[in-house]
Amino acid sequence: MSIFTRYAMDALMKTSHPEINRRQCWNLHPHRTPCTTCKDICPYGDQIFTRPNLVKDWDPCTDCGLCVSACRSGCIAPSPEQVQRDTTPADNDNDTIWIGCEKSTRKNTITRLCISALSWEALAYLALSKKIVLDLTPCGECENDLCAEQLRKELTRLVEFFGPTVFEARFTLAYELEDAPYHVKELSRREMMEQLTEGSKSGTKKLLQKLPGLRDEEDAGMDFRLLLHQRTKQLKAAMETPLRYGYYLPNVTDKCFGCGKCEKSCRANALKVEDLPDGQTRIVVTPWKCGECGICVASCSNHGIDGMKLRQLTTLGPVSIYKCTKTLCADCGKPIAPDSVDGICSVCRIKRRTKKRQEEAAARAKERAAEREAKRAAEEAAKTAAKESAKAAAQELAAENAAASAETAVPAAPAAAPEAAAPTASI
Repeated sequence: MSIFTRYAMDALMKTSHPEINRRQCWNLHPHRTPCTTCKDICPYGDQIFTRPNLVKDWDPCTDCGLCVSACRSGCIAPSPEQVQRDTTPADNDNDTIWIGCEKSTRKNTITRLCISALSWEALAYLALSKKIVLDLTPCGECENDLCAEQLRKELTRLVEFFGPTVFEARFTLAYELEDAPYHVKELSRREMMEQLTEGSKSGTKKLLQKLPGLRDEEDAGMDFRLLLHQRTKQLKAAMETPLRYGYYLPNVTDKCFGCGKCEKSCRANALKVEDLPDGQTRIVVTPWKCGECGICVASCSNHGIDGMKLRQLTTLGPVSIYKCTKTLCADCGKPIAPDSVDGICSVCRIKRRTKKRQEEAAARAKERAAEREAKRAAEEAAKTAAKESAKAAAQELAAENAAASAETAVPAAPAAAPEAAAPTASI
């Protein structure tokens, strides 16, 4: 029944292509050169992608996993089938896993379009359970330079993750057919049935964990890293002296003052800025969520993060990488650089400068308005004075005219009187 359950769940959860979280894509952040890695490395890139992080048709997709392993920001999440297909060999009975490409003539446990289709996280997870043999016999004749470059990156990252000693102990690079020949452990019928049953249970359990509602949204698209984190945590609990793994984390400098821009820019929610009870602030990074993309470095405007630094970790759980005491802005209360002269942030400084300029402009406007009022009042007063002076002059002129006419009329009256009285005297 368990075998039928496995196939039923496989059919139920069938997803034939990866998923893209466009919010997490590197191209949506400030950059000089756009990233086209997924489209370039995909064998059907022009048929699937209209441009990076935007898909027009998934039908040509073969779910090879090349775009998943090549994506620098982790915005392309593997399909559940790819996760199960790449991690199931860790549960088989052999102590060695042989991995090769489709061009290889030898028999391998895992066969992919290219070895680089397995991300370094998936290879690291397998190496923590079994020894790995990488069949590189066809790589010398391969003409795909992008896949060869991606494979070199994956192997270099694995060496940095495990260290040279552990890498040489867990990985074998087979350049010839005679190197690390493939062999299978003979199983009895009973052991074979037990292995099928266990494989069915583990496969069903993994698929059930991927059902909506049973899975945290923050963990979506982080399957290989999450599995790697869980495996390293198990090994740490089982070993007296835990292994150390190399992982790239943001290198925070003394210029960091906890502004939180890096936290806002991290779409994977791998970076958090936390305030402690003692008044200090710390920066916590969850390595298994971090895709080592460097977006936090690009978002820091104060050079508080000057790159990604390789650190040695015992597990991929949360790590505190920096502590500082915040200096808050006197106006808005946001974090500012400790060496700020006036004790305010750049935004409030601009606001103060703008307010000062507005006040100065208002004062100048009032002065100009007062000057215009004074000038207008002076002009009105001058007009009024001119009118009054003109009126006074007119009155004076009228008075003079009246006086002149009066002087002219008074002497003529006595001369006419004798003429009128003369007839009376004669009578």
